[in-house]
Amino acid sequence: MNSKELDKPVEEEKSPVSPDEQTSVQTPSISRKSQVKYIILLVAAVLVMVLVSVLVQRPDNPEEYLKTSGYIGIFAMAVIGSASPVWPLPGSWAAFIAAGLGLNPLYLGLLAGIGESIGELSGYTAGYGGQVALRKFKQYQKIENWMKKYGGPAIFLFSAIPNFFIKAATIAAGGLHYPIWKFFIFCWAGKTVKSLAFAFAGYGLFDRIKRLIDNIF
Repeated sequence: MNSKELDKPVEEEKSPVSPDEQTSVQTPSISRKSQVKYIILLVAAVLVMVLVSVLVQRPDNPEEYLKTSGYIGIFAMAVIGSASPVWPLPGSWAAFIAAGLGLNPLYLGLLAGIGESIGELSGYTAGYGGQVALRKFKQYQKIENWMKKYGGPAIFLFSAIPNFFIKAATIAAGGLHYPIWKFFIFCWAGKTVKSLAFAFAGYGLFDRIKRLIDNIF
């Protein structure tokens, strides 16, 4: 054996990696600093949800609720509607109805956009914790791959277009440790575009749709 061969590092045998281990390798590891950030983020998200839930009662009649609560009610509905799937009226649809009732569609769109973005932090926080149970579903894997490939633009599209996969996208963003400030900006931009579209549509179409429904039924 010559001196050059002695200088070469000895390669260890690589044992086969199981699918579970591959998943864990692909999952970003959480440092102590990231754990502290996650705890702070989780506490903040929980506090916002508790405060809004305590201050706002679940409305039996959303239209009547919007008439009495106005812009504050739109913001509250947007926050809870994005964070909780059981809330009766998402923020964008609340903006649609409120604009039809005479409130300013520009203010409604802006309030609903920022409220929904705050609500989506619940999904981001859930994913940031580490292991994501949704990874075993193929549809979630596709969304996660889109997030890896496109990042912010993917968040914007999922936020701007009404769809059932926005929560999976926010969880994927958290699971991949996408920077929270970037996540919030892209999410806010998309949600605001969507909410403004709903608000101005409600301003122009709500009365016509309501009259049409009244005539049919």
